[in-house]
Amino acid sequence: MLLWIVCSLAAVVLTPLVGRYRFRKRVARDVTTLLSTTMSSVGPQQLADRLASLPEPVQRYLRFAIEDGAPAIRTVGVEHGGAFRTKPEQGWFPIRAVEYFTAAVPGFVWSATIKLAPLAWIDARDRLHDRRGNMLVKLESFFSIADASGPELDQGASLRWLAEAVWFPYAFAGSMVRWEALSDSSARVTLLGEGLPVTGTVSFDTEGRVVEIVGERYRDVGGGKTVLTPWLGRCGDYRKFGGFCVPAHVEVAWVLDGVDFPYARFDVTAIAYNVTV
Repeated sequence: MLLWIVCSLAAVVLTPLVGRYRFRKRVARDVTTLLSTTMSSVGPQQLADRLASLPEPVQRYLRFAIEDGAPAIRTVGVEHGGAFRTKPEQGWFPIRAVEYFTAAVPGFVWSATIKLAPLAWIDARDRLHDRRGNMLVKLESFFSIADASGPELDQGASLRWLAEAVWFPYAFAGSMVRWEALSDSSARVTLLGEGLPVTGTVSFDTEGRVVEIVGERYRDVGGGKTVLTPWLGRCGDYRKFGGFCVPAHVEVAWVLDGVDFPYARFDVTAIAYNVTV
C-alpha cells in the first residue's frame, strides 16, 4: 500500500513536469523553425518607397510610430502578461506569454501559460508558419485540449499577425500589406496571399496612434464548428521600444450579437527586435 501511494504521488508530480518539458521543447523547435527560415527584413527602404502612396492616416501613423534611424526588422520577440477568459460569464485568469514574429513575411509562435489555480494551469501555443495556423492547448502541459488546424485557423492566425504588427510597424509598409483609404481617421488593410480573406479596418487618432482594428475571424463554437465572427483589437498605453512607439496594452474581443466580449488583455513588458535562436 505504501509503495502504491508513493508511486501514485510520484506520477502526480512527474506527469506535469514531463509534460512541461516536452511542451517547451516543442515550442523551442517551432521558434527555431520560424526564425531560421527567412532572411527577409522590412525597414527604411520599404517605408521610403511606399510612404507617399499610402492613405494619409496611415502615413501619419507610420511617422508617429517609427523614429528616425529605427533599424530594419527581420524578427521580433515580445513578452507580455495580462489576463484571459473563454466565456463572458467567466472570471479572468492571469496569463504570461512570449511571442516571436517574422516581420516581412507573416509568421509567429506564441507560447502562453494561463494560471487557473495554485496547482492548475493551461499551456497554449498558437502558430503561423507558411500561412498555416495551428493552435495547441494542453492542461497542465500534458493533457491535450486542442490541436487544431485548417483553413479557418490559417485565416485567424493571419489576421492575428496583421493586428499584432502594431508591435513592428515597418510591416505595414511591406509588400504583403495593401491599404485602401476610408476616411481621414481610418483605412482598410488587407494581407495579401492565398487562402481565406484577411482584412480589417484600422482606426487612428489625431496623433497617429492606432486605436482599434476591426475585422472578421473564425471562432470555435464547439463540436468542431467555426463561425466567422466580428473581432476587434484595441490599443493603448503607447511606449517606446527600440526605436518604435507601440502599444503596451492591447485588448481583444469578439462581438457577439452586437455586444463586445473581451477575452484577452495583454500588457507588454519587453520587446526585442532582430532576435535570433
